[in-house]
Amino acid sequence: MDVFELAKKYHVELGIKEPSFATMAAELFGDLGLSIMNHLKEEGYTLKGTRFLDYEKSLVLEIVKENKSYEILLRKL
Repeated sequence: MDVFELAKKYHVELGIKEPSFATMAAELFGDLGLSIMNHLKEEGYTLKGTRFLDYEKSLVLEIVKENKSYEILLRKL
């Protein structure tokens, strides 16, 4: 899958609205973010939102399960 197909999935599945950020996430993390979220959905977690911390290397997945909230940080080193 090329970077633009991945960017479209980041947009649709993870709700990254800005196309340039979706493309950046696809370039930095490949399908890792999508795979993690698919696994978490299977475990009963729901995606609440996504955001970038430093607009360069860190994507935060905000998830919830029942009444508990969590954040998962994806960071490229």
